[in-house]
Amino acid sequence: MSRSRSAQPISRLVSGMVAGLALGGCAKDDRERPVVLSSSVESPAVSNSTARADTAGSPVLPVDTPPPATPAKPKAKPVPLPKPSMDPVAKPPSPQRDSAAPSSQNQPLSYDAATNTVTFELVAGPFTFNGHRNGEGTLAVPPRANMVINFVNKDGTPHSAIVISGDGPIPNAASDPAIPRAYTNKVLEGLPQEAGDVMRFPMPETGTYRIFCGVPGHGLSGMWIWLKVDPSAKAPSFGPTQKV
Repeated sequence: MSRSRSAQPISRLVSGMVAGLALGGCAKDDRERPVVLSSSVESPAVSNSTARADTAGSPVLPVDTPPPATPAKPKAKPVPLPKPSMDPVAKPPSPQRDSAAPSSQNQPLSYDAATNTVTFELVAGPFTFNGHRNGEGTLAVPPRANMVINFVNKDGTPHSAIVISGDGPIPNAASDPAIPRAYTNKVLEGLPQEAGDVMRFPMPETGTYRIFCGVPGHGLSGMWIWLKVDPSAKAPSFGPTQKV
């Protein structure tokens, strides 16, 4: 009995020592085991360096700038409409009349009443005088008119002019005028194209005459017009011959 009692305290002591050693080993293992940090937790230094590396490698995107503002167009001022006329019937404006007298620059005939001077442009054409032939044209002048006849030949054939009597048959040629100085140069030969001459002579009180081309055969072919003194005329006139 005594041996069994003494053996119990020894076994308890041994068990206690074994348990103490076991506890001490566990504590030592816990102190020496390295602490493993979770991969999800990063240090601030690592995070900042990683962010800088990512930023340095990525391209810099341009920043869109807004377009410049378009200036507003000025508003057009409204044009005031004309006020309606109180007159129910609008009258068109009356045309302005030209108070100036028509110019006689392009007319073949002019007259100076103060000196009783008649100026006539006598144009020779293809066997015509001023577009007339065979007595179809008549130049009528006041009595004792001072005649100035400017002759010019516009035809390629030579022509002349001479004042002959209005009575009797038409001659083949003429060289003697019925009124002194009433003829052009080279009356029988004729003046060439664009050549001219001036006849100056006074008309008698009365009489009927012919302005005749003196080149042989021309007057007989119809190259002549009438020249008449009109006692009642206050001014000269020229135009187609009036048939009686």
